[in-house]
Amino acid sequence: MRLATTAFSFTNEWLSRRYTLEQLLRRIAAEDLGPGVELIGFQAWRSYPALTSDEVLAFRSLVDDLGLEPAALGAYVDLACRVDRPMSTDEAIEFLTPQITLARALGFPLVRLHPGIPAEVLERVAEHGGVTLAVEVQGGQTPDDPSVETVLEVRERTPNVALALDFSVAMHAVPAAFVRAVTQLGVEQHDLEALLARWEQGASTRELFAAFAQIDAPTTALDEARAGFVRFGHQEPEAWRPLVPAIAYAHAKFWEEDDPTRTVELLDVLREGGYDGFVACEWGGNAWADTDDVDAFDVVRRHHELCHDLMSTSAAELPAQR
Repeated sequence: MRLATTAFSFTNEWLSRRYTLEQLLRRIAAEDLGPGVELIGFQAWRSYPALTSDEVLAFRSLVDDLGLEPAALGAYVDLACRVDRPMSTDEAIEFLTPQITLARALGFPLVRLHPGIPAEVLERVAEHGGVTLAVEVQGGQTPDDPSVETVLEVRERTPNVALALDFSVAMHAVPAAFVRAVTQLGVEQHDLEALLARWEQGASTRELFAAFAQIDAPTTALDEARAGFVRFGHQEPEAWRPLVPAIAYAHAKFWEEDDPTRTVELLDVLREGGYDGFVACEWGGNAWADTDDVDAFDVVRRHHELCHDLMSTSAAELPAQR
């Protein structure tokens, strides 16, 4: 396994325009957060995916000079972008194909895709070849989730389709920063505690959403709560062991310094399953932090160092989850 960092961790820095792409990559290299780097296409380039040949060459030259290695490019297709109907298969393919072509030109060996892309779309865009298409699995998704099964079925016919495992599938607690944010927005403590209890008992996302309907709180607070619980999975890391051969990329998702994801065990599952791809550190706590209060690079660097240590140490050798 090899370490990487995803630029998603620095979303707040992007939004505040504190860094250009070149400045961000230089800071990642200076902080020794490579060697791999993941970029999100629509975040990194204003003209994405219609980059000029000069822009492509400039990127490839820059990462070479910095000693970084393109690990994954995050691509996206909004199937519900139209108000009158879902995007058709042909429209989705037309939207995704230029992103895949660009990833290949930029030197990315893998395109990370979001869940929910139809099987026919995956299969047809995969025909272009040259890169691996890894569909992300995260939060409350389980190994027997229909969307996961769809990817595995396509993979049987098209080997360059795979899974990207996000460590948020296996958490032992909900992030404290999320709890603070939701209560500050107006969800009563006793209502949130009831939701947390149901989550700990293994309630599905659908069951949790049904419980939201019974809570009297501001819309913004409920929206934040829904968005959070979708991202928090409560499964055993071992549940993913049989799927390791189908995993081509991984996000070492973490939320805060005292992180509730089961990083040690998940890395162990990947290692023992023979995984040899990139593991990209991804800080999800930027949703509840401000750039003036938290140095994202400092937060990511500490987790990167932790993962570096853990990747050479088995879970059995460690006293407890860190």
